[in-house]
Amino acid sequence: MSSDPLENLLWLDLPDDIETDMGAFVLNPSIPLPIEPDENGTMDMESVTWEKVIAAALLVLANRPSHEHADYYRAFLAALRPELETELSSAADTLINEGDWDRAEDILLALRGFRPDSMEARFAMAGFYDRRAERESKSGNRAKADSLEKSAEAAYNEILSDADAPAAAWYRAGVFRYRRGDFMKSAETLEAFLEISEDGDDAEEARRIVRLCREEGQADELYQTAYAALTSGSIEEGTQLARRFRDKKPGSWPGWFLLGWGLRLSGDFKEAREALEGARDRGCRESDLYNELAICTRSLGDFDAAAAALEEALRKDPENIKIISNMALVQIERGDRKEAVRWLETALTLDPTDAICRKMLEELEVEE
Repeated sequence: MSSDPLENLLWLDLPDDIETDMGAFVLNPSIPLPIEPDENGTMDMESVTWEKVIAAALLVLANRPSHEHADYYRAFLAALRPELETELSSAADTLINEGDWDRAEDILLALRGFRPDSMEARFAMAGFYDRRAERESKSGNRAKADSLEKSAEAAYNEILSDADAPAAAWYRAGVFRYRRGDFMKSAETLEAFLEISEDGDDAEEARRIVRLCREEGQADELYQTAYAALTSGSIEEGTQLARRFRDKKPGSWPGWFLLGWGLRLSGDFKEAREALEGARDRGCRESDLYNELAICTRSLGDFDAAAAALEEALRKDPENIKIISNMALVQIERGDRKEAVRWLETALTLDPTDAICRKMLEELEVEE
């Protein structure tokens, strides 16, 4: 079965004697206009409207921005709907806030196809991939997050290659690269941002990340090698490298955190807890730290400490599905099934498609 979204489009040939003057636009009868078919795959001429043609033209531009008649369709749309760019951008923002990622992507692709040279459209597309990758990562869907991160990186690269790239794009790309673990590139990107930015919250956060990368060692080759090993599943190698880095910079928290993460992955929860507490004592306040600490303390049977750590994590990252589901696990092991259900329902409110939370909730309901 073809996955070509344009396969079922119909093409409307205009009669030669049609009135071509539309004021701001002149129709060219030799160029067919696209239209989506009705449910039975046909086209009833009496039901054809300009709105249906607009929708189909946007579908063409979203999926074939280099279509032979793309420029004609762009001019046609701009004439019929002068506010179309704003309308598409607003609709995409609404869908993203509602968590309707697929429809939001369709609209942003249409916006990008409609305005291929628009910096705002390109930035919106990069931001979409960035935000969705973060959401998929927080939901535990690492494969999907990896794919979206690659799309985001490509989109940011395209934007930053433009001499007119706004400061906000440098900032968002730098934060994205830091979250992805590309610490050297993150530092370089945020340093470029700081050269053109004004003081404010973003500049303060950029300086914090650059300091972690440059002074605290996250851009150090040893740290990056250890991080990459742990991320790829080479737990023993990554943990050994993390220990070496911790010993190299014992006064900074990144090495303690990295070691704690590696030890937790290897199942050494006692030493992992000690390492993570060492990171906390040296100033780490990341939500990931508290989530990792909660996993260790829960595994050690210290449920009060686990709940306290997760509460701290949620104060910093209140919509993180992984943290919320871990809180539900703590409540289950505490024997508080009612509270566990409440946390799982909260998670599913944020992401109704989360299969792990859905299964946990169903199992709790069956056991009642």
